[in-house]
Amino acid sequence: MKSFNIIALTIFAMCVLGCKSPNSEVTNSVVESDTTKVEAPTTDTLVSNQSSDKSNVSDYSIAYVNVQQLQESLQKFDFYKKWNERLLQKESKSTKELKSAQQKLQAELEVFQQKYQSGGFLTKESFEQEQTRLYKKDQELQALQMRLEQEFANEQIKLTKQLMDTIDTFFKIYNADHRYKMILNRADLLYADESMDITSDVLEQLNLRYSTQKK
Repeated sequence: MKSFNIIALTIFAMCVLGCKSPNSEVTNSVVESDTTKVEAPTTDTLVSNQSSDKSNVSDYSIAYVNVQQLQESLQKFDFYKKWNERLLQKESKSTKELKSAQQKLQAELEVFQQKYQSGGFLTKESFEQEQTRLYKKDQELQALQMRLEQEFANEQIKLTKQLMDTIDTFFKIYNADHRYKMILNRADLLYADESMDITSDVLEQLNLRYSTQKK
């Protein structure tokens, strides 16, 4: 009985440790595959991926400019000074015209009031006719004021549009080599790296172009 136990234990150990079933190779392969070590991405890996993404973005050249700074620079040019001078002259002329009409109406209103207080109107009809005439003149004066203000505003719009057209035309020439896929206005950006700022170069080229044309 004792010898049987030894033989039985020996056979059991051989079966467990040494004997292979027909599918044992497949099973071991699966186990080895399942136990393959999977490493989490490290910080270096993430930075490397981000750098790769940035390199892809850099393929699309983007820059920005300070348009307000460009407009301020354009205001130093002769074409702007001449236009602005014409605008100021128009404003002065409109102001004088409106002021003259206001003073004339005010004088007529004072005469009307004095005539009424002194009983100068012989009939009710003559009083109402003069009152209606002055009322129409007041309406005409208000219409004149609105028209002059609108004309002045239109001139300002034209000047601003000319400035923007000058900038647009310049950028078509500036980027004729298509080095930039997109040039943005700094005022419309929440954040942009300063390396994308080409305002200084644009101002230099703009001044150079203007000086060349002036000569």
